[in-house]
Amino acid sequence: MDETLILRQVRDDTHRTGGLDEDGKQRLIEAFQKRFNQAMELVEEEKVSRYVFSPSGRTIWVVAGKHGEYQVLPESMFCSCDDYFFRVMSGKKQVCYHIIAQQMGEALGKYRTTDLADSNYAQITSKWTPPPLQS
Repeated sequence: MDETLILRQVRDDTHRTGGLDEDGKQRLIEAFQKRFNQAMELVEEEKVSRYVFSPSGRTIWVVAGKHGEYQVLPESMFCSCDDYFFRVMSGKKQVCYHIIAQQMGEALGKYRTTDLADSNYAQITSKWTPPPLQS
């Protein structure tokens, strides 16, 4: 079965019930194996963050992994980490563990929220913006 479909289903069930039940946990372990455990460690260590900008209401999700902070776009199941580019983009995996962490952290309500002014948006997102090409 499609990994992203399983993740979305368990995320929705978890959000609806307010907790991850044994069936959902087992489905995630079967689908993701060690990536699930890595993701849940990040959730438990409060390494999932949400930045909310006002007055625009824009939201950025960030997950702190082993080698840095990565932006996660939950709607498109995208992550700015190397694993995403090398394994997800090549079709070896469907999601990295940062995406699993963001999805489960949000569903469980286990994430940090930082409210910022829109004027801080460029400063926060600049770490994920590639440098200009040299000619």
